[in-house]
Amino acid sequence: SSEDETTPDTTGEIVITPEEPEETEEETEEEESASFIFANDLVMEHSYNTGGCDDGPCDTIDESLSDVFEDGEPNDPYFFQTANGTELNLKCQPDEGRRTEFKQISRGPLTSFSRIEFEAVYFDIPQEGMTIAQVHNRGGSSNKPFFRLELHENELETVVRQDPEVSSNQTSFDKVTYDFVNGANYNEEVLKIVIEKDAGVVHLSVTQGDTLLIDESYAPDSDTNWVLDNGIANGYYLKAGVYNPAAPHTEDILMQYTLFKYESDDE
Repeated sequence: SSEDETTPDTTGEIVITPEEPEETEEETEEEESASFIFANDLVMEHSYNTGGCDDGPCDTIDESLSDVFEDGEPNDPYFFQTANGTELNLKCQPDEGRRTEFKQISRGPLTSFSRIEFEAVYFDIPQEGMTIAQVHNRGGSSNKPFFRLELHENELETVVRQDPEVSSNQTSFDKVTYDFVNGANYNEEVLKIVIEKDAGVVHLSVTQGDTLLIDESYAPDSDTNWVLDNGIANGYYLKAGVYNPAAPHTEDILMQYTLFKYESDDE
């Protein structure tokens, strides 16, 4: 899909703290107690009119999180929050293609640090599955994700793309599946996911309950333009949310964050 390249206003870090913290002079203590920390390098990306866009490319819109969370409270049709602030619910809208992702707006090489950590329960999964985290690239002539984490009814799947420039039917993908601990009980247990890029690799860890499902690193082949093309090699960024890839995008998608934290050294 294509993207709007307009840059929204992203001034100010947004910190949502469940329940009122005790008064303290140390800002770090407040942030440590917060479940939701959205730095000013993060926006919300929506698909636009995806249901009528089978031939693509489809438009997307970047929305400033200062608008999504006005005065620290959800102010957007995608989000609603429990009264004590401990849960942040995301429901994709039908006219927006069931696609909503937190997106890092800075870009950098795989050697620079960016990290998203979140805990989530997914109540609805489309029949074809959906992407819930990825390391995307828009450097040089690339417009493709290098790495994706997909969620299916009874398994997780990691997807590594071999070519950063050609269409999907002209390249190959390295795919590995991981079963859930309790079969298809994805909607009963929290998944804790950490995805980061650093030291030349993408690292992913996924924990279900007390069980570590995935703890792996992924590096592009050194003889591909993921590495050889300077523009592409410096164009990586993180995304997390829900991405329903298959038309006609009719399924309801509802998920619930209990933790979301983002940090990055990219500029």
